[in-house]
Amino acid sequence: MKKRNSFVIVGIILILGAVVLLFVFFPTSSKTVLTENFSHTEKVYLSEEDTTLGALSIEMNIDLPISYRNKNILDNIKTILRTELFGDVFMYFPEDSLLNYYAAELGREYIDNNADFAKKLSDDSRLAFNNSIILEGFALLNDENIFSYGISRFVDFGGAHPIKTRLFYNFNLKNGKVIFEDDIFEGEYQSELTEIIKNKLLQDNNENEGTPHLENLESSDFFLEEIKPNGNFYVNDESICFVFNPYEIAPYYVGETEVVLPYKLIHHLMKPKNPLEYLVTAALNNN
Repeated sequence: MKKRNSFVIVGIILILGAVVLLFVFFPTSSKTVLTENFSHTEKVYLSEEDTTLGALSIEMNIDLPISYRNKNILDNIKTILRTELFGDVFMYFPEDSLLNYYAAELGREYIDNNADFAKKLSDDSRLAFNNSIILEGFALLNDENIFSYGISRFVDFGGAHPIKTRLFYNFNLKNGKVIFEDDIFEGEYQSELTEIIKNKLLQDNNENEGTPHLENLESSDFFLEEIKPNGNFYVNDESICFVFNPYEIAPYYVGETEVVLPYKLIHHLMKPKNPLEYLVTAALNNN
């Protein structure tokens, strides 16, 4: 009997070991998009002989999608994000060298665009062609249904002031397509959603201790006719967040404006079985 029990125990151990090896060498496909972070920092001088003429500072910190259980969906996501981040010229560069090649191209463009002007500078001129580019790509919501991604771009080419923009993409992982407003909202939703955005913008302003109290947006510096759903949004467990970049709905000094709309404010405008329905249901049940 003891010998038989020993065989049983040994058999169980062998089976468990085989299962462990199976998961180690043949892991199951992830339900989420796997990303890897890549970074690159570089300074390109307009002239190596005279570094006082100026330089281009490049900083990049990018999460790149590298794996997903459905290759076609992954390829579509990669195509869209790479085009937005780097342009389609760099579509097929390997991830581990992509940022280096892109930085080299930025450096060449910087020198080509400014070299002739630099040659015309007098020796006593204080003008310097100092430019900078900061590029970030970051994964946000990443579950088995939706992959949200943001791109932040800061550019200073020596004008009146630098420009910073943020763009967002939300991918439906059932088909790999970008989720647009019309995929979420039903019918003639634009007018009511615009009013909700304006009311939330006014509320946020008046709850911010650092801004003057406003009775209405008409007395503010916002461009009222431009405040409307703009297609630039990201989603999370509790809300849709619309992002308006500088100059879009207000003067430059106002900067970026983010309006967070909890699902409880907007769920009545949404289509049945829209891609966010599971998030909306969970959020409403938790409130």
